[in-house]
Amino acid sequence: MSAQTGQNMTAAVRVVLVGGAGRMGRHITELLHEAPRFTVVREVNGADEWTSVPTDVDVVIDFSRPPGLAAALTWCLEHGVALVSGTTGFDEDFRRRLIEASRNIPILYSANMSPGIAAMTAMLDHFARLNEWDYRIDEIHHKQKQDAPSGTALLLDAKMRAVLGRPLEIPNSIRGGTVPGMHQVWAMGPDEVLLLQHTALDRRVFARGAIVAAGWLFDKGKPGFYELKDLYK
Repeated sequence: MSAQTGQNMTAAVRVVLVGGAGRMGRHITELLHEAPRFTVVREVNGADEWTSVPTDVDVVIDFSRPPGLAAALTWCLEHGVALVSGTTGFDEDFRRRLIEASRNIPILYSANMSPGIAAMTAMLDHFARLNEWDYRIDEIHHKQKQDAPSGTALLLDAKMRAVLGRPLEIPNSIRGGTVPGMHQVWAMGPDEVLLLQHTALDRRVFARGAIVAAGWLFDKGKPGFYELKDLYK
């Protein structure tokens, strides 16, 4: 990592967790309590709970749903608090709202908090030399996942569109079992096929990534719109 700041990178980080009652939230809570640098000030699981949240907070970590993220963003803007979010399922208008808000507060957003996906996304740049090939993105998740395609599949799709300068077919979504997440990018050329695949074996990989992102964003200390890949430059 290359966070160049003047802050003490061992300083304690006070966190509010949004969506702590969810599957991802429970993993984040568990790992936060094991991380000596972090103190969980409050967990928020409903928009009406923000009125009682202390304002001496460093970072809000959000893994909820779009309404929960919207409420968290409003509160963070009001109190000048950094925001880390992995919530998916919101529209492009709200994404623009996040980017606009990042002029005033530090915001790190990623549809997938795993270091492996950050590396996989960087690998896609190489496909610019194979522009004439055919490409397809597939994703598989547990049957409880509500949004389809997944936020990560849309992230990969946006990257591929930027690399190739043309649109792809909508990513294929499969739902079943308890799969934490699998994403595949197929590159199909004359007489050869290349497959890039990332598989999350446990949701804790996303929880760890979110916590690392929170520490990095606190150390960064500057307003701006950041993505997970910025941690690994």
